[in-house]
Amino acid sequence: MRNTDLQCVVTATVTPLSSFDAFLADIGAALNTLGVPTRTLLHATEYPNPALMQALVLQLKTGGMRGFVLNCNAKDQLLLGVDAQGRPLTIHDAWKIPLVTLVVDHPAVHFKYLAQAPEHAVIGLVDEGHLAFFDRAGFRPKARVFCPHGGPEPLAEQREARDRPIDLLFVGRVEDPGPEAPWLDKVAGSDGVVRAAMTEAFEAVYRGGAEVYLAIAEAFDRRGLNSAPAAVAARVASLDARATELRRLEVLRAITCRRVVILGSDPIAALAHHDMRGPSLFPQSLRAMAEAKVLINSRWTYGRGAHERLFYGLSRGVISVTEASSFLADDLERGLGMVALPKDLTHFNDQLAALCEDPDRIDTLRAAGLAEYPGRHTWRQRATRLLSALAGLV
Repeated sequence: MRNTDLQCVVTATVTPLSSFDAFLADIGAALNTLGVPTRTLLHATEYPNPALMQALVLQLKTGGMRGFVLNCNAKDQLLLGVDAQGRPLTIHDAWKIPLVTLVVDHPAVHFKYLAQAPEHAVIGLVDEGHLAFFDRAGFRPKARVFCPHGGPEPLAEQREARDRPIDLLFVGRVEDPGPEAPWLDKVAGSDGVVRAAMTEAFEAVYRGGAEVYLAIAEAFDRRGLNSAPAAVAARVASLDARATELRRLEVLRAITCRRVVILGSDPIAALAHHDMRGPSLFPQSLRAMAEAKVLINSRWTYGRGAHERLFYGLSRGVISVTEASSFLADDLERGLGMVALPKDLTHFNDQLAALCEDPDRIDTLRAAGLAEYPGRHTWRQRATRLLSALAGLV
């Protein structure tokens, strides 16, 4: 089926302090450039408009063209009741309209929504390692595809490093995860066997780079505990969050060569040596990216994927010092706008200082990244990936 035979409705909840509504709108724009007429419905959690959404989706059914709905984390599903087995019946099941959904973090975080996803669905997972959790969960959707996040088309005008007033930038949530014992109380209670399993799993993730669900499942299996995704989803989400928060804090604490401008979090004592400017609207974050030389990008548990801040930054011409990922291996090896953030932070501060003092190298990395970015990491490229997976359902 040709792209021009399809049409799409994108639904997104407005999220002023994150990028989700922005990148869903950008995916809609990318689909339009690929020949798929697309309309985007933005709404607020407190003021949803299900009547309008149902009317738009009904047009997909009756408009004489095959259509699909694209959303985030399998949310915004319109329920029509229950089916013969007592399961929620959505418009996608009843009207055979496919759902394409992008999961923005670990699927365990959105377990209840994904468990209700319709049979006619394509699930895009941000990290290839997440496929193991999804496959073991036994969810109904027929199609799941590794679909790392992407970014918009690059800005036409790109500033050189010497003209960028921000040396180092970090965009995202930074929190102090606190000591291990209270966290274990939360995820394991007083059960010594579960506590030992969660301790082992955390070490496998944080020290060994293991995928979060597989680390927990293997630790549980060795002890005869229930490792089914439904049984451990909350623990997976909690371990993923703790590993991410701890790594970000360690990375930012290690940097003393420059003050890092941090957008996205209230100030915390551990990072008093940096410029923490509090929560930021996403357009403000984009503006800062266009004014920064180097973006610090840490998402420790995406060892086989990538998320959107990396690519939105590159679209604004800021190079990234980012966690290693098998998906990004070629980009990092060739210096396509990226430099690897070392696992061992012993010499990281000195390496970062040398990079900040070399604007010519920064410009070389930026130019190399921008030269190949449109064909490698834009939403247009990711939309093509999703349409290929969708082809088997329409």
